[in-house]
Amino acid sequence: YDVIKNGNVIGEIILNELIKDEKKMLSLTSDVKTRFIFSFSDYATETASFKDGIMMYSSFYQKQNGSDKAKKMTILSGQSYKLIDDGVSKLISCGPIRYNMLLLYTNIPETIYKVYSDNFQKLLDIKKVEENKFRLTLPDGNYNYYTYKNGVCSQVDIERTFFTVQFVLRE
Repeated sequence: YDVIKNGNVIGEIILNELIKDEKKMLSLTSDVKTRFIFSFSDYATETASFKDGIMMYSSFYQKQNGSDKAKKMTILSGQSYKLIDDGVSKLISCGPIRYNMLLLYTNIPETIYKVYSDNFQKLLDIKKVEENKFRLTLPDGNYNYYTYKNGVCSQVDIERTFFTVQFVLRE
């Protein structure tokens, strides 16, 4: 995906999906460099692994302007998930997680109403807003819009108070 702001490519996102038998592994790496009032760089990597459709593990790492911003992991532990946020861990009881944000790139969420966010370490609401377009509501009140073509995510609109960025699938 190209990361586009105001018509200019400011970075890229690389998504990999590996499926073997009943296991699925996804990884996403993003690298963005731009100028607002000052230079800004953002590097992030996310991973998720599933077995028989259940999330076993996920991670989120982000570095902004050369400094670590977030290191988070979610690990299935019996009937609970262990959440680790910059070394601090806690257990949460919830049903098995079957859909996280990385799956939004590879699977249209037709019958999905909640998506797990590795960054926020919680389930977020997603709803269909028009044919092949879905809105993910973030805890801070912002939105991401996911648009699909032939069942694959073709564009993500990241809408924030002061800017909008698009991720556009390279043809």
